[in-house]
Amino acid sequence: MYAKAAILLAWFGVSYYGLIFRASTPWQGILAGMSLGLALAGIGFNIQHDGNHGSFSKRGWVNLLAGSTMDLLGASSYLWIQKHNLAHHTYTNIPESDEDIELHPLGRLAPDDPYYTFHRYQHFYLWLVYALLPAQVHFYNDFKKLWSGKISSRTFPRPRGLELARLVAGKLAFAAWAFVIPCLYHRVWVVGLFYFITTGVMGVVLSVVFQLAHSVEEVEHPTLGQVMRSEWVRHQIETTAEFARGSRLITWYLGGLNFQTTHHLFPRVCHVHYPRLSRIIERVCRRHGVEYRTQPSFSGAVRSHYRFLRRLAIPPAANAHVTVPTPHY
Repeated sequence: MYAKAAILLAWFGVSYYGLIFRASTPWQGILAGMSLGLALAGIGFNIQHDGNHGSFSKRGWVNLLAGSTMDLLGASSYLWIQKHNLAHHTYTNIPESDEDIELHPLGRLAPDDPYYTFHRYQHFYLWLVYALLPAQVHFYNDFKKLWSGKISSRTFPRPRGLELARLVAGKLAFAAWAFVIPCLYHRVWVVGLFYFITTGVMGVVLSVVFQLAHSVEEVEHPTLGQVMRSEWVRHQIETTAEFARGSRLITWYLGGLNFQTTHHLFPRVCHVHYPRLSRIIERVCRRHGVEYRTQPSFSGAVRSHYRFLRRLAIPPAANAHVTVPTPHY
């Protein structure tokens, strides 16, 4: 893990240096910005994710340091833990409880979400919305949560003391490297343009990978009442899917998040163990007659997400009479 973290941080450093100090043509800047976006997503998948789950290291201070890379990416690690660890991992795929599947009013990611006429095109336009989500977090979402004291419909304790200082320091550090330093060498409009190029790449990659685990045809979106009558383990398996388990490159870059079912069952286990654990879990599920939801390829998972968006683009009354064909692989 330490070697991988060093590689990802070096990737970030080289891309940032190239974008700010070396790029002399628009195409060089675009390539450097895209590389920086991929590096930021890689840091998010691997370093911050394992750190904030307490699985990066056996040492608490190392996990704290690794998790703080989320703050350097412009999002509060404190708020992410409240939203992701405590809400998403408990109320997975439950509308109004799991904010990770909430895109309304722009998108409809659960059958119980309200329907608007423009949703009929969501399987086309949401891919662009994914690119804008980091900017929403940087300039709106975190501040809204701090002001309201709510994440989705649930209240949470606002950060105080050291946690608040860490949040503020992270926001200032992000503003420094993302805006202040670049503005010393480039025009403001150029900095703004490449901010959206970089965060756009990061947003699409992060969002699509998450959606391939929870917003695909294979998984379920139960109501809170249904979940209360279900076992926690079964609920996690039924609401999560895995993909491209045979790809070492995808597994390396995504920090094992193509093994999302495994991660949901063992969130405090380092992701390097997920491939082996996944096979064990699948055998246990088969023995007990529980469906283990997987897609053999990344492209197959993307197509499943597209079909899922297209299905929810149909008005609910009409959708009730639509039979979605079982995909063949």
